[in-house]
Amino acid sequence: MDSNRRIFLKGLSGAVLLSLADVSQLLAGQETGSGARAPLNFIIPRDYLPPSETADKNYRQALTRAALEVLQANFSNQPMPVWGKTFREVDLEKRIYHIIYWILRAVRECQHIYPLDPAWIAAQIMKESYFHEFAISRALAVGICQVIQPTAQEHGILCAGTRPEHRQPPYRLPEAGGKADEYYQLRRERGEYRRGNRPAKEFTLEETLQILAAGDRADYRREAGEYLAYLNRLKQFDEQINQARDEFRAYLLANVEGRDIFADPDLNFILNFDERFSYKKPVYTMVRMLAGGLKSRNGNILAATAGYNAGLYRTADEGMYKPYGKIPSLDETATYVSHVLINHYEITLKLEAIASQP
Repeated sequence: MDSNRRIFLKGLSGAVLLSLADVSQLLAGQETGSGARAPLNFIIPRDYLPPSETADKNYRQALTRAALEVLQANFSNQPMPVWGKTFREVDLEKRIYHIIYWILRAVRECQHIYPLDPAWIAAQIMKESYFHEFAISRALAVGICQVIQPTAQEHGILCAGTRPEHRQPPYRLPEAGGKADEYYQLRRERGEYRRGNRPAKEFTLEETLQILAAGDRADYRREAGEYLAYLNRLKQFDEQINQARDEFRAYLLANVEGRDIFADPDLNFILNFDERFSYKKPVYTMVRMLAGGLKSRNGNILAATAGYNAGLYRTADEGMYKPYGKIPSLDETATYVSHVLINHYEITLKLEAIASQP
């Protein structure tokens, strides 16, 4: 992990996850004796109360506006990630307003697992997809919450290619409908091959250069040949995996191209093709996973967020830190958590400003 990123995360770990009961309480308790903003705490207490059902409408409007203002401030003159369009070119208001409706419902229904801050969920979805329902990553994570197929199936979400009719016309590129199965099967086979065939002797670049500099080293030929064969087989796996992935991604894109989630015929198509492109089930999946992560990590929202990105098992720690977990030493995950953290901070600043208006 980049040392600057470590320092950044450590420096913020004493800072506060803003707990929001409803919009009218946003400013309550936010001033210290010196008048400065109170420091934050990334441990969500078990007795934290999300916005009440009676406050939902006002909070939903305020959270929508706050997220929109953050995006407008940053992407009025440059393209947003995922979309490749500026803020003004995308109707984000209706998207975010609908998504926050499901966030609030999911948070309320999953409160028995562990309470969650709806603004954090909005911040995390912003990082995942910038609220783009048709977002598809190169790792075949799909939708606003970027859910991969194995996770989706665990949570009862229909995925493209899993019904026989998905692999037949009128679906576009029906011959690629089974490529997700091929992709995941090849990844499993690669992992099994790597675990079962790893050569006893592997060569670093430095060792290779030393052998070349020493001239003819017949004693290394057999081991070098075995290692090259192993690397070549892994390369073959990677080529097959990438081809299957690219063909399935093209299949997904072809079948949602030109569709509008707010048009009933297109929504019906999506719900019978791949529910990861919709709002309700993906949001519920993210909220359940984060609530479960918070329960396992004693309210540590940073570890729970890292777990959503990299797998909760990667956040396990030892000793006095075991109850709370950690951010794993993965560059992608460290960047992910830090971006969600800043998204949340910016959104809550806007919420404070909205709440302070007469």
